[in-house]
Amino acid sequence: MVSSTISHYRIVKRLGAGGMGEVFLAEDMKLARKVAIKLLPTESIGDDQARRRLIREAKAAAILDHANICAVYEVNEENNCTFIVMQYVEGETLASRITDHPLSTEEAIDIAAQVAEALAEAHSHGVIHRDIKPQNIILTARRRVKVLDFGLAKIVQQGEALDSSAITQSQFTDTGRIAGTPAYMSPERLRGEPADPRSDLFSLGVVLYECCTGRSPFPGINQMDVCASVVHVDPPPPSQLNPSVPPELDAITMKALAKKAETRYQSATEMQADLLKLREVSHASDEPRTPISWLKARSLRLRISAGLSTALRPRASITFGLVTVPLVVVLAILLPPRFWHAGPHQPLAEAKGWYERGAAALRDGAYYQASKMLEKSVELDDKFALAHARLAEAYTEIDYTDRAKDEVMRAGYLVPDRAVLSEEDANYLSAITATVMRDSTTAVEHYRKISELATDQEKPSVYVDLGRSYEKNEDLDKAMESYQEAIRRDPQSGAAFLRLGILYGRKQNLRNATEAFEKAEAIYQTLTNTEGVAEVRYQRGTLLNTMGRLEEAHAELQRALDVTQTPSKNDYQQIKIRILLQLSNVSYNAGETAQAREYANQGIEIAQANGIEALATDGLIDLGNTFLFRGEFDEAEKYLKQALDFARRGKAHRTEARAILQLGSLNVQRDNPDEGIPLIEKALTFYQPRGYNKETSRALVLLGRAHCQKGDYETALQILERQLQLARDLGDQSEVASSHQSIGILLVEYQERYPEALAHFDESCGINERIGRKSNLGFDLMNRGTMLWQLGHYDEAGKVLPRALSIADSREAGNKELVAWVYLSDAQMALSKRHFAEARTKSQQALHLARTQFKELEIRANSTLGLVSALSGTPREGKELCERAVTSARDSGIPKLLSDTLLSLAEALVESRDSQNGLRIALEAQARFEHSAQLDSEWRAWLIAARASQLAADESAMHDQASRAAGVLSNIQQWWGADAYAIYAARPDVQIYRRQIEQMLTVSK
Repeated sequence: MVSSTISHYRIVKRLGAGGMGEVFLAEDMKLARKVAIKLLPTESIGDDQARRRLIREAKAAAILDHANICAVYEVNEENNCTFIVMQYVEGETLASRITDHPLSTEEAIDIAAQVAEALAEAHSHGVIHRDIKPQNIILTARRRVKVLDFGLAKIVQQGEALDSSAITQSQFTDTGRIAGTPAYMSPERLRGEPADPRSDLFSLGVVLYECCTGRSPFPGINQMDVCASVVHVDPPPPSQLNPSVPPELDAITMKALAKKAETRYQSATEMQADLLKLREVSHASDEPRTPISWLKARSLRLRISAGLSTALRPRASITFGLVTVPLVVVLAILLPPRFWHAGPHQPLAEAKGWYERGAAALRDGAYYQASKMLEKSVELDDKFALAHARLAEAYTEIDYTDRAKDEVMRAGYLVPDRAVLSEEDANYLSAITATVMRDSTTAVEHYRKISELATDQEKPSVYVDLGRSYEKNEDLDKAMESYQEAIRRDPQSGAAFLRLGILYGRKQNLRNATEAFEKAEAIYQTLTNTEGVAEVRYQRGTLLNTMGRLEEAHAELQRALDVTQTPSKNDYQQIKIRILLQLSNVSYNAGETAQAREYANQGIEIAQANGIEALATDGLIDLGNTFLFRGEFDEAEKYLKQALDFARRGKAHRTEARAILQLGSLNVQRDNPDEGIPLIEKALTFYQPRGYNKETSRALVLLGRAHCQKGDYETALQILERQLQLARDLGDQSEVASSHQSIGILLVEYQERYPEALAHFDESCGINERIGRKSNLGFDLMNRGTMLWQLGHYDEAGKVLPRALSIADSREAGNKELVAWVYLSDAQMALSKRHFAEARTKSQQALHLARTQFKELEIRANSTLGLVSALSGTPREGKELCERAVTSARDSGIPKLLSDTLLSLAEALVESRDSQNGLRIALEAQARFEHSAQLDSEWRAWLIAARASQLAADESAMHDQASRAAGVLSNIQQWWGADAYAIYAARPDVQIYRRQIEQMLTVSK
């Protein structure tokens, strides 16, 4: 709600709003005049980018002083609210004047001429408006035009070159949406190219066309349709829609709408001159203004600027014109609307055959093969719109983004009016376009309509397409229902069985997945569909790999590879590459590094040799991920950076985002959140607006962990809770498990809420156990075991941690980082029991594995070993190790790590009888723990401070600090509950510390 006053302006009423601001009528109480005030919309207050855009608008308009431009009086800021004060213009917008009806020819010319005059003024001062449209043109009662809203204006200083990259970037908002209205944007702006003043003239051409016809020259059912129409489609001259429009006005309008800027008007002054000449001729004529009288005006040989003849279709003679115009009017009245449209294009039979094969390959998931078949189809018949659309879909799947955009635009160009298509074909074109644009909800709606229109023979394929749309919409249950319906209608639908098997696999239902795969393979064998057979075996092998059944996975993938080794093996390069990369993954999981490298290199070489860049890049990312999971960070970084370079060179934007996200993950695992967060956020800006929900979920997990590392716990918890809900909505159990694991880790770091954290680790552990994700299960077990002993459940922890170690040491899920974490947890549990020899051995084992590669592990191992030494009779050695750990922790930037190492150092200093430094460090640690509400650590920090004060013979401070330690312990009991606290309090180390508190409080009495 806007205040009733702002500065010396009294708000009267709200006039309107748009994406970039709200406009209010106000009274200037100093000058007693009406003004218009533009403020940022409520959601943009505090948005620095929006604020800069509003100021830019004010600057752009303030440069100009012209009767056809709305004047700006001032730009100001009050109470963090930036606003523009403008001339208040009474009148109506051109948009409301048109309201789907053309204006008179004279009025259209007059309005366009005034707008052109305003643009000439703006351009002469280096201002490009970039948002000319009827909504930004006000008509006063005296027929004066006022151009307003310079919010997207570009100011080019005299002599300044247009910066292509800056202009391209400014075409879009920070959410990735186009900045402007596509139907009024020039082709060069939509292509992301530099826009100069001629771009404004194209927009004015669109406005003039609407004035003449009451209709847009570039209609479309969605934004993609409109963009494709602007870039590719030449609209009919206005006179074809409104016969009262003279040919000279046709010529002016069509020249302004020229696709190429160099064939357009070169200046607003030039366009204005032609409009004024035409207005003079029309005013000079006393005859009634009919189509015939306008044609007579041509005999005056009015000279409109050079080049207009190319904008119009040649006319045989004036006489021909006199006959045809009335005939067109008669036909418009007598003939039904369908006669106004050309009939749908009938594709060549051979092109249609390749189209059907390509569509079938898409359903099978053979995207590269599908692209080759569909390329053949459009090569045979370039006017086959559905083939172009399906080709765009195939290109999207293999991340050929630019090619996909071109093909979907080509399809829109070929069918600018879908009314010419059958209802089924129109829905197909809309469904495929929506799929390419990742609008899965719309795609589902259209495929459902197609399923109602299709013949019984067509329905099985339609239901497979519908299922794939549900999959992309992450509605797995609906997708499975669609595939089952396809099978019911056609028990020989190999594609339906294949997709059903994949979805059963995602749900970790191995029995049903195996059954569906077997049926799909049998069907493909009968049809001698070699690629289908290979695809089934590949998917089965991939599922076995995710379930940790490596020998079976390897055998199945080898069977798949054998299928591709046929005399016509070049036909199966895509599936062969995927098989080799999956074999590489299996080999790495089995510890066969050399074999894994060989498989990976084979796959990447084949991908590069065949120009399948996206697959080569995916292969490099998969290699990097394998090293990442195994804790070999340097190798992981090498492959991920190579993948990023490949993706950027190939303009594979989705793959580029994947590489960036994994590099972000690498930095998080290296405990470099400051480097990781910008990478993760960059990947999110690609995934989130485009509806990549699964990828968004993974990115949010990483982002939450990174913020946790930085100590920004509130932000981390909000991100992770949001991610958990998204994972649940997706029905993706592996992502749900990751959410629980991440939240559990956060609760340990933030407020040390051990019982709640344990519940989350239990959830994650149970899910990963069910779905067979052994590598993740190993970390779950380690986290769960650590929580159990910290809560005092030593016996249970003693069963869980060895299980984690066995997984960490296994061939299929081996991970030396996990081994090191288990050793460290064992060491800390032994220390809490005061089993110093065991604690020392385990700490040294963890340190040996962690050294130089796992920074946080190394620091914690040094700190633990130092405390073991200090408590077991070698305090000097212990102090040195703890000091080393603190120095490294300060450099790491991880708040909880520094707090924990400070606590160990404080205790080591007290054991060394250094009371002064011991007290100082203990109080520093205590303040940090209190800030993060980490009660378990805070009470021990107060105790160590009390012991330091005791050493210094400061009895008053000792009593105060011991009392505070007891108070925090009491809060833990209330927070965790009596039962959980009782078990925790029975820990040997906790008992020792509690006795020390009691003794100090007794002595002080």
